Amino acid sequence: MLPLNQPIRTLVPPILQTLSPTLTTLLQTTTDPLKLRQIHAYMIVTGIIQNTFAATQLLSSPALLDYHYASSIFSRISRPDLFTWNTIIKKLSRNNTFPTDPPLLIYKQMLVTGLRPNGHTFMYLIKALQDLREGEEVHANVIRTGFGSSEFVSGLVLWTAMIRAYACVELPMEAMELFRKMGEVDLMPDPVAMATVISACGLFGDLGVAQLIHGFVIKTGLYIDPFVYSSLLGTYGDSGNFDLAHQLFLDIPVKNIVIWNAIIHQSFEHNNLELAKLLYKSMPERDLVSWNTIIGGLSRAGESKEALALFQEMEFVGVKPNVSTLSSVLSACVSVGALDIGTKIDAYIQRSNFNSDGELDSSLIDMYSKCGNIEKAMQIFDKSPRKDIFLWTSIICGLATHGQGKEALDYFSKMQEAMLQPDEVTFTGVLNACAHAGLLDQGWVHFCSMEKYYNLKPKVEHYGCMIDLLGRMGRLSEAYELILEMPMEANNVVWKALLSACRVHKNVDLGEVAARRLLELDPSDSWSRLMLSNMYAEDCRWDGVMRLREEMKAKGLRNSAGCSSIEVNGTNNGFLIGEDSEVNALKY
Repeated sequence: MLPLNQPIRTLVPPILQTLSPTLTTLLQTTTDPLKLRQIHAYMIVTGIIQNTFAATQLLSSPALLDYHYASSIFSRISRPDLFTWNTIIKKLSRNNTFPTDPPLLIYKQMLVTGLRPNGHTFMYLIKALQDLREGEEVHANVIRTGFGSSEFVSGLVLWTAMIRAYACVELPMEAMELFRKMGEVDLMPDPVAMATVISACGLFGDLGVAQLIHGFVIKTGLYIDPFVYSSLLGTYGDSGNFDLAHQLFLDIPVKNIVIWNAIIHQSFEHNNLELAKLLYKSMPERDLVSWNTIIGGLSRAGESKEALALFQEMEFVGVKPNVSTLSSVLSACVSVGALDIGTKIDAYIQRSNFNSDGELDSSLIDMYSKCGNIEKAMQIFDKSPRKDIFLWTSIICGLATHGQGKEALDYFSKMQEAMLQPDEVTFTGVLNACAHAGLLDQGWVHFCSMEKYYNLKPKVEHYGCMIDLLGRMGRLSEAYELILEMPMEANNVVWKALLSACRVHKNVDLGEVAARRLLELDPSDSWSRLMLSNMYAEDCRWDGVMRLREEMKAKGLRNSAGCSSIEVNGTNNGFLIGEDSEVNALKY
């Protein structure tokens, strides 16, 4: 009789302690974490887990998503080989956060065992780079171990990945220098490398650099695939020369869907809406990126009703949206105040399980708060599993927009307690909240804290909030002095805030200054003339009223018609002041 304390695995014949083809297939195909644990248990009972190759196959399973579980399996492999080390590094490189051991540390532990890395090791390490210091360290290891030039294929891939790493941290000079050194070690770039280099050129914002690279491609006779063309097109557009980008598009002999999407995106970026729509209609085929590009572009350009109509068409033809699509559509709902449509899209998102990780919560809060339902926005915030800076900023700005300044500041305090760093947009909401609540002292404290504690230089919109706050409190002289002290030129929003405050507090003299500056910025501005005319009338300065009205008449200026909208049963109806007619109804 065998001893009771003998391990079960010793009872299993050695022939069964190897990985069968069936078990290998299961490990490679299963995506169910529960099934993986059952397989793991079977491997322990049968002793298969003692086989290094078998344990590595378990480690590489697509169902193994839990970092701690993966680390536990790896730590129990008695003699991991290079394949095993590469597998754990690869597994970690797919995770953006490393609770304990980052891939670079695992790599260093591997070196201690005496194992020599190969090209795959460095590829996985490069994918896991967190900052430039790590990138330079990995690059030094690539060169030191001879992979920079001794292996053509692996070397080229690694050099390309390093160029991409420099580009990702916005260091184009270093990326271009690395590209130059590729030539010194006789590595000829392939289309992937060229697309990466051209993308790095776009960070320069210098058209000449992109044209030099384009000339290099032509001179060396490199094959230009659609991705290289797409990168060139994007770089020309990002460098400010849309005409050159458009001409390149016309000259491309065979255009695939990537190139079509790129030129439509650039058309929107350069405010060529009609061309973007024409190109979209001319596409021989469309993918999800095509739909996202046109819907997102129209939404950002203020063509929200058309964006919503295209979303309907997208659904009708059976194209399934993604998070990017739905974010753009929710933004379009905000622009037209389409709460009913937004609510239906919210229901669709929940029904289709698009928001299980809370990625769309910020867009939903923005939509509900700006469309008038701040209570629903607060409910979404409270239930969200993803309380990041964007979510906090959305609820703070939403509450400020609804005049609930003190509540917005309460949320800001809670955000600080959660140790989250506010950004410029957060402070815009905070300062707006102070303005709505009439909290001048708190407004100054938050405004001054931007640079003092958070290293954020106030922008023109933050100064505008303070001008609005001072104006609401009747501190017009201080508001004007702040405008004069601004490190940047005040825009029309800032001067309009001062002019509005001057009318409320009946300061005609300072109102004249604000109106004059507005007219310098835009000589055709009718609003400032009407505001000043009303101030003159309230002060019985009839000569000023007549002078302004005659000036408007001579210039053919009229007050811009105000427009409001109301949504009834999914139909968005817009109305102009002084008219009875319904305009541009949108049905969803």
